[in-house]
Amino acid sequence: MATEAVLQTTRPARSGWGLTLGTFAALLIGSLLLLAIAGVGEAGVRSWIRATARASIALFLMAFVARPLRQLWLSDASAWLLANRRYLGVSAALAQLLHGVAIVWLALGWPDPEPTDLTGLIGGGLGFALYFAMGLTSSRAAVAALGKRVWKALHIAGAYWIWFIFALTNWGNVEYALSGKLGLGHQVLYVGIQAALFGALGLRIFARVRAPTSS
Repeated sequence: MATEAVLQTTRPARSGWGLTLGTFAALLIGSLLLLAIAGVGEAGVRSWIRATARASIALFLMAFVARPLRQLWLSDASAWLLANRRYLGVSAALAQLLHGVAIVWLALGWPDPEPTDLTGLIGGGLGFALYFAMGLTSSRAAVAALGKRVWKALHIAGAYWIWFIFALTNWGNVEYALSGKLGLGHQVLYVGIQAALFGALGLRIFARVRAPTSS
């Protein structure tokens, strides 16, 4: 309880649901601009898939590190991040929704002749389900309806499973890029994303060891 009081010492102005709406509007506008430039053929849709995946990872990581960063670094920036963790998480889910639309578009328009990887399909499908379950239950009413223990279990398990799916998927990108099939820019990008994912996990572990609190 004492730690919780310290975490809430500074109360910055909340961006709230306006942050979520603004982020989603930016994602929609960015998606339309990307498709207008890259086209709505296979290459353009694949570009949209990559862009929405990166946006989803970025927003997810901001929510993922909000509490441990606040535990380790008391500042207005970390206070703002923690205060808006819910809205960043819902924004990440909306980015993932656009990502899912792009994947379905690609699958319907340009079916992959290779057999479907059921393991990846099930794991990724579970990730989508958890993403949306977390987004839909990101409210005080949901906490009251589910009970704090169930709600907390859902959000903790969901966060770590989503992190795992992101890390596993991006590792494939890292291997492909470092094989020489992609240029230096993509190599730096994918290695950087992987470093950010593992850095975020390390931050949570370090904060938990140093100052254990609820997630």
